[in-house]
Amino acid sequence: MAVFDCGEMENKMLLDATTFGLVLTPEAALGVVQRVVTSKGWKKYDVSDIKLVYVPFYVFSFDISAGEQSPSGKAALNAFSGDLSEFVPMLLDRPLKKTRSTAENLEAEVEASAVSMQEAKPTAQAKVASQVGAQKDAVTISAVNKFYVPFFRVWVNVANDTFRLDVDASLGFPLGAEAIPGRPKGWNEATSETLEKMKSPAGWLELGGKTVGEVGSSIAGAGKGGKDGALSNRGVQVIVLLAVIGVLAYFVLLGGSGGKTSCSADAAYLKKPNLFEAAGIAPREVNGVFEIRGKCNFTNPGKEDEFGCTSITLIADGVPTKYFKTVCTSKPIAAGINEPRSVPFILNWTDDLSAKNYDLQVVKQ
Repeated sequence: MAVFDCGEMENKMLLDATTFGLVLTPEAALGVVQRVVTSKGWKKYDVSDIKLVYVPFYVFSFDISAGEQSPSGKAALNAFSGDLSEFVPMLLDRPLKKTRSTAENLEAEVEASAVSMQEAKPTAQAKVASQVGAQKDAVTISAVNKFYVPFFRVWVNVANDTFRLDVDASLGFPLGAEAIPGRPKGWNEATSETLEKMKSPAGWLELGGKTVGEVGSSIAGAGKGGKDGALSNRGVQVIVLLAVIGVLAYFVLLGGSGGKTSCSADAAYLKKPNLFEAAGIAPREVNGVFEIRGKCNFTNPGKEDEFGCTSITLIADGVPTKYFKTVCTSKPIAAGINEPRSVPFILNWTDDLSAKNYDLQVVKQ
């Protein structure tokens, strides 16, 4: 186990590697947590603890020898837990202040490095190989550097359970938010929300997209011989038709939505429709690794500069899978910018899902 050399200096601790200066205050981190929890539908929650923690990471570059296509990139190895992180390398592209000590006048905890610098390269090599389904010898690790990343670690009591959120103290990105379940909405809440969304074209678009998804599920059920599906209800049929008509009218008359985020697969991964199959996405397989490449476009019509960040989940035959990719802009998008900023992505997985239809679900962070 590596030992870091730290000494006290005006309420600071000296670290054995570079860290990033704090941008968030504890109060701002709690504000991020509040937005996360309320976005899940929970109004009542308690924060049981918050503390500043410096987590050690080894940031590295990797190259994978996989025939004609040789993926490469950057990742980070958590020196405490041994987990890989795609988020941490993004911090290096930000114009953040760097230092060798913890924040002044804030009590902080520094996690020990269970993985030493000597162990970092072979450990990262094995982790990357396992994640992409390649042989260990096919992965080359280089440019290994150690960093400490400051997080505000917050424990939240909500939904009859306790959850830990790690809020990045430099950008305010919450890690662990996906573990908090969404609160089921009552009839009155759902109705009020639907009526509110129907007041704007963008709301109609969102409702229409959900409706089309329900239509697809119902048709799939009917194709399996189901007689009591949602489409067998005459009232539901009328609602479906009205929603679809509203969405079509919106596209024809208003030209569609000027949304902030959109992601799509590259043309080489798109499946052309024919008499027997609808259009969709066709993943490629290289040495047992399946992949979809594409790009996400981000705009910022708002009044403040902001980073664009979204999560892409692989959908197989209409069902979300465990495979996802987080895509973020490397720099903030200036306020009032409607010209899309494109960020490429690669979504990899190793399991043969044997699905007939693939799609991507995009959720803005």
